Amino acid sequence: MNNLLLFLHIFGLMLGATGGFGSAILMRKAATLPTDQAKVLKGQGPLFANVSAIGVALLVATGPIMVSSKYGGFAALPQLFWVKAIFIVTLVLAIGAIHLTYAEMRKGNMAVAARLPKIGPVAGVSALLATLFAVYTFGGG
Repeated sequence: MNNLLLFLHIFGLMLGATGGFGSAILMRKAATLPTDQAKVLKGQGPLFANVSAIGVALLVATGPIMVSSKYGGFAALPQLFWVKAIFIVTLVLAIGAIHLTYAEMRKGNMAVAARLPKIGPVAGVSALLATLFAVYTFGGG
């Protein structure tokens, strides 16, 4: 069972990274294109945000189950785990802010789009640091 949970956890990491890096690459390319072409690429942002959110949801769902089944609960984990947890919370909040921003844009409030270049990097850095501290927490070496 733990192997299946670990697989799902790593799959969630893959989805989260795909959404985040894919969006960043697409938006960087869109910045170099004429407005009509850039609009097509920028329209893919919500798709990438959804892929990331599904991945992070898998991580958040499987992580506590694995901690309970493999380590006997959170009390058994080292302090570095709680550093990782801070970055997970930051990541989840950033993803929530991205989804709220896209919801406002769907309602016609395009001025909020200026938030995305600020929130996206917060999500990306949070994901990278959570992964770094996960390796040091659970890496075994």
